[in-house]
Amino acid sequence: MSIWRALQRIDAARPWVLDGALALALLGASLATMAAAGSLTADPVHLGLVLLASLPYALRRRAPLPVLLVAGAAVFSLLLLGHGTAVIGTGLFLGAYTVAARTGRGATAVAAAFCGVLLVAVAALPGRMGWPEFATNLALFIGAFALGWGARAHAESTRLLAERAELAERAQEEASRMAVSEERLRIARDLHDVVGHSLGVIALQAGVGARVALSDPEEARSSLLAIAERSRASLQEVRQILGALRNPEDDAAPSPGLDDLDDLVGRSADAGVRVSVTRTGEPWPLTESLGLTAYRVLQESLTNVVKHSGADRAEVEVRYEPDRLVLSVADHGRGAPAHAREGTGQVGMRERVAVWGGRFRAGNRAGGGYEVAAELPRPEEAGR
Repeated sequence: MSIWRALQRIDAARPWVLDGALALALLGASLATMAAAGSLTADPVHLGLVLLASLPYALRRRAPLPVLLVAGAAVFSLLLLGHGTAVIGTGLFLGAYTVAARTGRGATAVAAAFCGVLLVAVAALPGRMGWPEFATNLALFIGAFALGWGARAHAESTRLLAERAELAERAQEEASRMAVSEERLRIARDLHDVVGHSLGVIALQAGVGARVALSDPEEARSSLLAIAERSRASLQEVRQILGALRNPEDDAAPSPGLDDLDDLVGRSADAGVRVSVTRTGEPWPLTESLGLTAYRVLQESLTNVVKHSGADRAEVEVRYEPDRLVLSVADHGRGAPAHAREGTGQVGMRERVAVWGGRFRAGNRAGGGYEVAAELPRPEEAGR
């Protein structure tokens, strides 16, 4: 098997090497057969025709039709001069196969017509080919052309499948890019609305306060309180936009966080996946938006385990480090197919983590299964 693989690698890199070796082997076998039969002579015409009938096969994949025509004419000339071609004539079947496998219908039709004429011409030579031999050679030529045509059709089908796979891969990449672009566009649009409206209100209240600061201190104080209230409300809206873009209907409800992890584990168990949770490190307080991001990463990861992994158990780790929060979800399922692209769920997780300047990683585990890991830096407002 190793020798066969080595030959395949050589053939893929330098096909002329094997074709040249084939031509030399055909020439050597022909000369050896002629010597054993006592028909090998020093006639230069005879030797020249033998060379012409064998050596062109070194170019059989570069010029299939010319090689078949030259070799066929040489074989017929040898027969016409009364020489035997028991070995060297078999190369014509390989030539016919190569033409059908590597050229179009026109060249194949020319090659088939040439082989048919050649058979008829040889059969017309006195004592060279009877009807049984004619029928056998005709069947062999038909089989060679059929095999070559089948090989060409298979290669064409393989090429089309590869092109379709490439197009599908590009389409998936484009879909992922579109998902990222749409996510960022929505962030920009929502932030524009929130910030624009809030800044307008704040500017108006600040102007009112500045005008009445000396003449009406109470009105100025009301303006400052309105600015403070508007600022807090705007900050909360911005946090919700960055942390819950995919669930706008939940904006009015309290945002989930790591405190809700047990409920998430329970829902996974109801779906048939047992989840074990490991918490390590000294917990530090999470901001609402950071807790929401951590929750969404775990939620999406466990959802993918339930839907795609085929596993019945998973492990979740929540690790508090002094400067970051580390999350991981691992399963023992079948993993992702080779060269699989990220789905929109993973794109969303990566975008959420990127908002905080964190790191996100997802892929197959060395021992089997799949793992999602995220690192979220500890912000200043989280109590450092």
